[in-house]
Order: sequence, then structure tokens, then C-alpha cells
Amino acid sequence: MSHASLVADLGIVLGVAAAIGVLFRRLRQPAVLGYLLAGLIVGPYIPIPLFADVERTHELSEFGVVLVMFAVGLEFSLGRVAQVLPIAGATAAIEIGGLLWAGHLVGLALGLDTVGAVFVGASVAISSTMIVTKVFDDRPPPDDVRGFVLGVLVLQDVAAIVLIAAVTALSQGSGLDPQGIAGLVGRLFGVLTVATLAGLWIVPRLVRLVAGLGSPEILTVFAVGLCFVLASGAEHIGYSPALGAFLAGMLVAESGRRRRVEHLVVPLRDVFAAVFFVSIGMTVDPTLALEHFGEAVVVAVAVIVLQFTLVSAAGVLSGTGLRRATHAGLALGQIGEFGFIITGIGATAGVVPAHLFTVIVTAAVLTAFTTPLALRLAPRVAAGIERRLPARIRGGLSLYAAWLDDLRRGDTTSPTRSRIRRAFQVLVIDAVVIAALTVGASIGSDWLLGQLRDRAAIDESWAGVALVVAVIVLCSPFLRGIVRAARTLGLVLGSSVFPHVDGKRADLLSTSRRAMSVGVQLVALLATAIPLAALTQPFLPPGVGLLALLVLAVPTAVYLWRSTRDLQEHVHSATGALVEALRRGIALDAEPALEDLLHGLGDATAIHLPEGAPAVGRTLAELNLRVTTGATVLGIARPGGDIAAPSGSQRLQTGDTLAVAGPQDAVRWAREALLGVSEGDGDDAPPVEPA
Repeated sequence: MSHASLVADLGIVLGVAAAIGVLFRRLRQPAVLGYLLAGLIVGPYIPIPLFADVERTHELSEFGVVLVMFAVGLEFSLGRVAQVLPIAGATAAIEIGGLLWAGHLVGLALGLDTVGAVFVGASVAISSTMIVTKVFDDRPPPDDVRGFVLGVLVLQDVAAIVLIAAVTALSQGSGLDPQGIAGLVGRLFGVLTVATLAGLWIVPRLVRLVAGLGSPEILTVFAVGLCFVLASGAEHIGYSPALGAFLAGMLVAESGRRRRVEHLVVPLRDVFAAVFFVSIGMTVDPTLALEHFGEAVVVAVAVIVLQFTLVSAAGVLSGTGLRRATHAGLALGQIGEFGFIITGIGATAGVVPAHLFTVIVTAAVLTAFTTPLALRLAPRVAAGIERRLPARIRGGLSLYAAWLDDLRRGDTTSPTRSRIRRAFQVLVIDAVVIAALTVGASIGSDWLLGQLRDRAAIDESWAGVALVVAVIVLCSPFLRGIVRAARTLGLVLGSSVFPHVDGKRADLLSTSRRAMSVGVQLVALLATAIPLAALTQPFLPPGVGLLALLVLAVPTAVYLWRSTRDLQEHVHSATGALVEALRRGIALDAEPALEDLLHGLGDATAIHLPEGAPAVGRTLAELNLRVTTGATVLGIARPGGDIAAPSGSQRLQTGDTLAVAGPQDAVRWAREALLGVSEGDGDDAPPVEPA
């Protein structure tokens, strides 16, 4: 049964969505879940006398996809990407590559063929911008966490465009043909480049002209009209309408009027996004969902665990600090709306089993439920991890975050930028060559094995071994190139923060430089090797990519662990000298002899506790500064005796002078927590929550 009127369908869809959305809002759950439930209610599978036409609702939902992608494009200004790339770039590469890789393996474990497993990987690799922003609106996180998470989401959304193009090629019968997929992705980038260059000459000027008229109505019509014109154009030349909408948003963002347009378009986007989620819920057969509920749970658990592990580890290695990294890992632990789009492409084309769509949607609902709970537990999770880390790791993480913060805030010379650029180029080019050799050998294995048997007279049982050895030999120079480029990157960045100098604290600077260099080297290797493993996994036996990753990353991780031991010894010695200086009343910025020492300890700052300070009488464990602010108390200068490397049970007293180290913002937040005074407006300070 369906209504003949489009107005009636839209009335039922939005009416039920609004009612369920209000209920879920009162229950402090994301409204997205309510929209999915509304889809079940008005859909054809539940005998409730409220029905909407499935086909018409699906057509209306395409408006939601287009407007959502337009909003994503508004976030993708070129300047914004330049800002988030240094902080979120490595994390996004590791997270997307890791989920693609793991999702493919999960798909194989569920009994899918290679193409179906690729769709699973692509569907789970992208988190939900909608769910994350809605949860952040309900429970605002610290600004630095929000910025980092949204930076990763922006890069994920860009990757989603490429994934949609790739799975579209698969759904059109190209199979795992690298030439076909590479050609499609190449044409995609070509179209984006040409359209972007042409659009940058025209669209920003037009947007500024229309905005200058002072009419919100005309600006809304112009922006939405441009969105659908470019979406229609992309569809006309054979691409997804989402691509054109994304391009329209990106061009509008370059006008400098992004916030005004976003303010006008967001309500319209939210309305049709609700229709989109309702249409998703309408396609879910509850009986089928229960039948495959176990598979959905497996997918959901894999997404939550892997997102947390990958994002947290990558964030820490990128210098965001444990607090921000764990918070981001919990915030991104869900399947996003692009997962529905990607799986829907495969299901519509018949290249993946029909039940896979239900599995992905069910898993997405489960992860959407867990995300708000996970974020409420984030401070406790971070505190629990921090307590269980070895002491030398805990202290090293704060210093490492401070060093990379100094690097991002400082200016690099032109030769240094050139060396960094060359190292990145080598990482990308060598990874592409290895992928091409590996995939080419896999696809042409039958022909190559035949050549080895017929021309080289190699026995059939040894031909496979010979082929594997040949591929390894061909790839080995490029693998060495990746390792050398990562090492160069680490050394250059380490030397930028810790120049080679002579002095009585040269040992500390050398140890700090080495620890930072190895950390940067490890994150560069992971950000290169994990996406490489994800791209080649469909063409290789399971486990080969993991073995190669272990060979590349484990030696560096072991060396990093050993470096933290040397760092701990030098930091302990330097902290003693620092606390002695504080006890004698020497200001940290007034003694030239302390310059090298302070540089090795990050932005070390002396904080004196006067009578009545909130921190007086509390232990360091109760304050939990490392988790709540990201700063570390290196030592305490106390009239009755100095304390270097204080334990968590140390209770603070009036007159204590604390040597606090960490990134600049973290030190400032620590001062506010210790003294109970706010510096500046305090809008970006993290809320101090109990551990």
C-alpha cells in the first residue's frame, strides 16, 4: 500500500521522523537513530498503518545525499585542508587504510567473495560526520579535540569521494581490474582539477557578488541552485551527483562566505538528510536483520575496536597527546552515512549479496548507539590507559606532544621544507611502485608462471616460489627507499626542534632529538605501509600485508621503546637541576644556563601555588593533569625538600612551585586548573572532568 501523493509521502516521512526524533532527543540519543526507526515504521515490513512509497522516498532521499555532500564541500576549503593536514593527515591515512584492510578481512571471514569483501572495507572505513557533529552538539568536547576530530572527518570525506568512484567501477562490472579502477580514479582527479581551476575563477566572485546584495533568500537560492546544477552535471558525465555537490561546496567555501552560506543551507540539509535516513530504515527487513544480527555485531565490534586503536595510536604518534587521541578514537567509532551509499551501490548493481546492506545498516545503528556512551566515558578511558602505561611512556608522551607542538608553531627554513617535501614524494612514489608491482604480479600470475615453466624450465612446484622471490627482489629497493625517506623525515624534523649544539645539556637535547626522530619515523612508516597494505590486500593471500607491515614497523617501534629509556634517564637528571633552580628562586626565563635544559623539556613553566589555590591539598592523581589538560608535572620545588618525578599520591602544599611541561595550550590549561584562574577568554579550554 502506498500514497499516490508526493506531499502525503513527505508528510508521513517527516511527521514520523520528527516524533521519533523528539523521543530520541529526550532519551539523549542521536536523532539519526530515531530517523532509522521512523523508516522501519513507515516502511513496508512492519504492519503499522503508516506507509510511504519506497521509490518516491528514495528519490527524495537523493536530495539529502546531495545537500550533505555540499555541506562537506563547504568544510573542504583549500586553506582548511592545509591547516588540518599536518595534524590529522597521518591519523586519517592510518585510520582509513587500517579499516579498509581490516574490513576486507572481516568480509572474507563472513564468507563473501573478494569484491564483496572490498565493499565491506570501503563501507566501514568512513566515520559519520552527521553522528559525530550531533553528539558534539549534545556534549561539547574540548575545542582541541573537536578540531582534531573534524580534521580527520574532512579528510575521510575526501577519501569517501575516491572510494565511491572506485566501488562504482566495481559495480559496473570492472571487477578488480586495476587498470579500469586507476583510469576511473585518474579521470576523477582530472575532472576535479579542471572543474576546480575553472570554478575558482568564477564561483567565488559570483558568491561574493550575490552575498553583497544583502538578501539571505537570494543567497540561499543561488547556493542550492549551484549545488544541484553541478550535481546534475556530474551525473550527466557519468559520475555520482555527490561529486558535483561536493565540488560546489568546495568552490563556495573559497569565496570567504562559507559560514553565511552554511548557516542558510544547514536547515534544508537537515530536513532532507532526515529523509535520507528514513529511506535507509525503510529498506531494512527486520527479519533479515535478526537473521544476520551476528554478522552485524562482528562488523560493529571490529569498527569500534579498530577505530579506537588506530586513531588513538596514530594520534599519539602525531603528537596530539594521549587525552586528545583517545577522545578522538572513541568519537570516530561508528559507520558513517557513506557506508550506506557505498553498500547501496553494490547491492543495487547486484555485485554484493542483498543481505550485506542490512548487515552494514544494522552495524551502523549499533555503533551509533555506542558513540555517545563512549564519549561520556572518554575521560575515564584515557585515565585508565594513562595509569597502565609504563612511567617512561607517560612522561615521554607529554614531552613528545610538546616537541611537535613547537615544530608546528615554528618556522622552517626553505632547505628544510625542501627536504621534507622530497621525503614525502619518495614515500608516495615508492609506495605506488610497490603497489603496481604487487598487483601486476598477482593479476598476471598465470601468464608469469607459464613463462617460468616454459621458458625458464622451472618445475611447476617451484615456479610459484620463484615468482614470489622475484616480486620481493623487485620491491626491495623501493621498500628501502620508504625506510630511508621515513628516517630522513624524522631526522630533519627532529633537528628542526633540537638543533645540534654544544653545552652541558647537549646529552638531553641529543636524546630528545633521537626520541622525536624515531617517533616521526614510525608514524611515517605506518601512514605509508597501512594504506599500501589495504590497496594490495585484495590481490594477495590474507596475512601477507600484515607480515610486511611487521617487518617495516616493529624494528622502529622497538628502537623507540629503547629510546624512551634513555630519555627517561636524561629527563630525570634534568628535572633535578630544574627543580633545584626553582628552589633557589631562579626564573625559568631569566637564566641563560637553563635555555638548553628547558628546550629539551618542552615548554617547561614554573607554577607557584599560593595559599588558597584550588590545587592545594589535592594529590596529583586527583588533579590528573595529564589526562585533563595534556601537561605533565616534572618536579616540585618545596621549601622542605625538592621532589623530582613526583608520584600520583603526592599531595600539593602551599608554597610549592611546580615545573610543568607540555604543549603551550596544555601548560596554560594546567595553570588554570592549578590556580583556578582563567587566562584569556578560556573558550578553548578543555573541561576538567573527574577521571
